[in-house]
Amino acid sequence: MKKLNIIMLSSLLIFSCGNSPEKLLERGDKQIINSEIENAILSYQKIIDKFPDDSLAQTAQYNIAWIELDNKNDYSEGFELLNEIADKYPETEIGKSASEDIQKFPRWLMSKSSELRSDTTVNKAINTIDYLISEFNNNPIIPEALYLKGNIYLNDKKDFYRAINTYQKIVHKYKGSSFEPLSQFMIGYIYANIQTDIPKAKVAYQTFLQNYPEHELAPSVQFELEYLGKQINNIDELTSRNK
Repeated sequence: MKKLNIIMLSSLLIFSCGNSPEKLLERGDKQIINSEIENAILSYQKIIDKFPDDSLAQTAQYNIAWIELDNKNDYSEGFELLNEIADKYPETEIGKSASEDIQKFPRWLMSKSSELRSDTTVNKAINTIDYLISEFNNNPIIPEALYLKGNIYLNDKKDFYRAINTYQKIVHKYKGSSFEPLSQFMIGYIYANIQTDIPKAKVAYQTFLQNYPEHELAPSVQFELEYLGKQINNIDELTSRNK
């Protein structure tokens, strides 16, 4: 009977060690590497529930926040968790990291949008930009976000109507932004070279020259205006250059 008790005690110790905060954290980290996202969350949550006063509980909370953000694309949930961590642990390294993440969050969303676009998950990229615009509409990064959205509609989705509409939002709502003249140029470019709507292209390009005569794109706009509606083979100046 004593031997059985020793075996049972040994098994209990092994089980206990396997569920220590260190082991649970290690398990969660491995599960992330193996793309076992939900299992990783469960492992981290066990640390929070069973060892709430352990410093690793903060790490577990932080890891869950970034799973929500980077793996599940649940920006509202992840951002809320970062704020909870920053408020609860303002003096710890994890709390300070969460505060820094909050400050950099709009820029991170921009990077995430580009990442999703390059992974061909274009709709998720647009959803990320829409979240950024909705939640941080006074941030200086918004014109850049809208410009990226316009480029995605233009180049990735070939949705020219929405591309023009997005560029127009920048022109009308974000006067003085460096993306204002770029957007006005893109409106003219789409009308001229994709939709072949010469009257609208002419108006867009003339507006550009009127509002941004010193911009670096002004010579290109002047060139476009001069040869609107002409096929490249019918432009004498270009034909003579290529002889």
